[in-house]
Amino acid sequence: MINPEAPFADLRAPDGAFARVYLDGAQVAQWIPADSTDDRLFVSPNAQYGAGLVIRGGIPVCFPQFGTFGPFAQHGFARHCRWTITDDTRTSDGLVVLSLTERDVPPATAEALETMWPHRFSADLHVAVGGDTLSVTLVVTNTGDSAFAFTAALHPYFAVRDAFAVSVHGLDGLTFRDALQGGAELTAPEAPLAITGPLDRIYFSAPDALELREPHRTLRIEKDGFTDAVVWNPGTEGTASREDFQPGDERHMVCVEAAVIRPGVTLAPGAAWAGTQRMVAS
Repeated sequence: MINPEAPFADLRAPDGAFARVYLDGAQVAQWIPADSTDDRLFVSPNAQYGAGLVIRGGIPVCFPQFGTFGPFAQHGFARHCRWTITDDTRTSDGLVVLSLTERDVPPATAEALETMWPHRFSADLHVAVGGDTLSVTLVVTNTGDSAFAFTAALHPYFAVRDAFAVSVHGLDGLTFRDALQGGAELTAPEAPLAITGPLDRIYFSAPDALELREPHRTLRIEKDGFTDAVVWNPGTEGTASREDFQPGDERHMVCVEAAVIRPGVTLAPGAAWAGTQRMVAS
């Protein structure tokens, strides 16, 4: 159930394209392209909303850590923080910018940062919607006096009619890490990736354009700044073991993520990095 105390910003472009962004986690939770009634993002009916919670679906922000590749719990702390709207031009061109700094981190997390990741930073998330396109850009700036390193990802849950009729195109021949095979590194075949059950793979040095194809439509997924791609579906056991999924959700979602994992990013004092994921519906 949606928590009425969970603040959000609605973006509506002049052509009618729509997106909703929750301030908790700076998480995009809806995207409806212009001339459409279909929400192209999946959110579970069991999703939780509110301070400190992560919505099961939409586009979570993973920073300063992807997965368990670092000292924090899964996917880092940014998705558990309430971000601040710093620029809002929703009425003119469907754009909102949300920001997070170390000053915005909840006290318990701030204590952990002092020992695990004692760095000064700012993070900005730019969300823009219009026409058939949703664009999400994460900008990280080192505002301190020493270098730091991080990994990151944008983690979209795409809504699909039947996940097990979906294929992902553009991953042919890449090296990937398969979490379901103990982290083994393998080579992808020269063929589209069919979703046939649970998947949890990092594709290294992935191309900047992939396609998520269903029998009746295609979603083009582009990235800039991010080096890697992640494909994830929890499968039946994965949804059954998580209370913020409901049984059967695995058939209605596929995650195709833009990520920077290996290598991560190292920022010198005063330096900034930006990564964009752009989704184009057809």
